Formats: sequence, C-alpha cells, structure tokens
Amino acid sequence: MSHSESIEINASPETVWSLVTDMERYGEWSSENTGGYWRKKDDGVPGTGEVGDEFVGINRRGDDEWKALVEIIEREETQTFAFVTGGTAFNFVHWRYDLEPNGEGTTLTESWALMNLSPLMVEHGDDEVQSRAANARESITATLEGMKAAAES
Repeated sequence: MSHSESIEINASPETVWSLVTDMERYGEWSSENTGGYWRKKDDGVPGTGEVGDEFVGINRRGDDEWKALVEIIEREETQTFAFVTGGTAFNFVHWRYDLEPNGEGTTLTESWALMNLSPLMVEHGDDEVQSRAANARESITATLEGMKAAAES
C-alpha cells in the first residue's frame, strides 16, 4: 500500500530542502505530527538528519497522542530525503521527499509506503490499516501545502 502527491513550489530547491530536512518544524504543517526531537547518538550529540540519525515524532489524532521513532535512511542534498517509521529494525512505513528543479521553482513529491504492519495494525486488522492509510493521505496533503506556504512566504 502506498501513496504519493506532488506540489509546485515557487522557491528554489535549496529553500524547499531546508524545510524538508527540518523535522522539528513538521508540526507546523502536518495534520498529525505536532513536532518532535532528535535522539542523541552514541557520542551524546543529537542527530541532525544524516543517514542513521533517529528522530522521535510526536503525533496526535483527536484525544490520542503517541510518539513514533523514525530513522533517516536516505539523504541526497537538495534531491531526496527519506526516513522509516520504527527505524530500520521494524521497517513499518517509508516516508520520502523528492525535489526536482522546475524552472525557477521546485516540484516537491512526498511518498508514503506501508512496508510491514505495526502491532496496532495486526491487533485491529484491516480497519486500522485503512485508517492509517487515510491519515497518511490527509497528512501528505497538509504537509505539502504547509511547506509550500512556508517556502513562498
């Protein structure tokens, strides 16, 4: 199961990239994520978005709030940024951003792909899977529109 959407942004790839990789700001744009923080690496220094760094996203839907660990799995400057929910250990959902120059602007594509069922999805079955997919679609639209507005302001 997967979904992706694209949006045209009247800003340079460098400007859009600075938003895509600033995961602490996702709460400004997402319909589910409210923010989060970088986990400290073995040396005690928090991650910054390099491959292997881990981020803890704080999410909310109605009265439900939960944290989700993600691990950065791909980073090509001003081109591609991707992370996986549950880290590479669990490999639940891949989230990916692709940036393509488009004249003086940027085409930003956000993708979501379900790789493995989480324990909650297993416990609650197809209704939970469909609900999470619907939430992802809603969140992608909100995040892309929010990033567009931020980049163009």
